[in-house]
Amino acid sequence: MRFLRRALLILLLTLLATACHDGHGNYPARIMPAGIEHDPATLAAAEKIFQRNCASCHGKVDEGRSPRADGYYPPAPDFTEARYRHSDPAYLYWRIETGKSVEPYQSQGSVMPAWGQHFSEQQIWQLVALLKQRAEHGGNPL
Repeated sequence: MRFLRRALLILLLTLLATACHDGHGNYPARIMPAGIEHDPATLAAAEKIFQRNCASCHGKVDEGRSPRADGYYPPAPDFTEARYRHSDPAYLYWRIETGKSVEPYQSQGSVMPAWGQHFSEQQIWQLVALLKQRAEHGGNPL
């Protein structure tokens, strides 16, 4: 009986641990800096980074999305869907930082570059804040 309880507890803890990561694999736990998600200066800085480096794949057509991006598989999201509002900021940070260089994305054929070597930690958090805002506002100007 004690063994069964312990096994059930381990199973429950395992399920909870995997559920905490949005089902996207293993990524490091990180805490988004307080207050940046709604900070106008942060969002303005992120918008510049997004337009320069991300919009050709993740933007809408009027933001400069390339027709080439429509052929990517898996498709590059524009982050205007409400589901991204609930994405774990640590997951978004990790995806920006590592891009296609990690599983399961490497074997799925993702073309997302790893931006961790190009952006500072602050810049990645700025982008995470912008992506969360895009989802909250459906991609409309902030």
